Amino acid sequence: MEQIEQQQSTSAERRSGQRHSAVLLLGKVCGDVPGVCLVHNISANGLMARFVDVPVVGEAIRIEVRGLPPVSGTVRWVRGKKAGVQFDAPQPYQNIFSSENEDGTIPRPPRFPVTLAAEVRLGDRKFASELIDVSAGGAKLVADDLVQPGLAGHIVIRPMGTALFGTICWVKDGRFGFRFVSPLPIDTLAAIVAAR
Repeated sequence: MEQIEQQQSTSAERRSGQRHSAVLLLGKVCGDVPGVCLVHNISANGLMARFVDVPVVGEAIRIEVRGLPPVSGTVRWVRGKKAGVQFDAPQPYQNIFSSENEDGTIPRPPRFPVTLAAEVRLGDRKFASELIDVSAGGAKLVADDLVQPGLAGHIVIRPMGTALFGTICWVKDGRFGFRFVSPLPIDTLAAIVAAR
């Protein structure tokens, strides 16, 4: 009985502080091989997320989410694909809700560097390209072919054969941004990142 009360007390202490449930933020697990997670709730002291590659209790981890730099912490519990991470130091988690960073830029979800062959299809035009980074909302590609903002179409990522529909949103120095029609599901994003 005493042990149960002690566990409940410890659990309450860990969960003290304001939390925001169901924020559903894309998270980037930083490391030599980046990983993907979906943050369900966050506070100044930690977060709970669903992981594609599930960490283990006691593991040191760094996670980046919109509005915060990569944050270091320790995995405190794991249940199925979900895990709780305690930050090494309190974080200004309110920044994830800001529409503007302190430097005036717009906070955006983490991007994942990749190097994957892709085929771009815009109307009746088709050309080879290279995918150089991806997020849930879009991708950055390189191509010698002339493209212009506003053109709609899709990209096919090789060798996976995954087709992603969207619109070219910017063009600069032989690179262009491609905004997806709808955000990628976490498992699709994780598969693209893993194929890198």
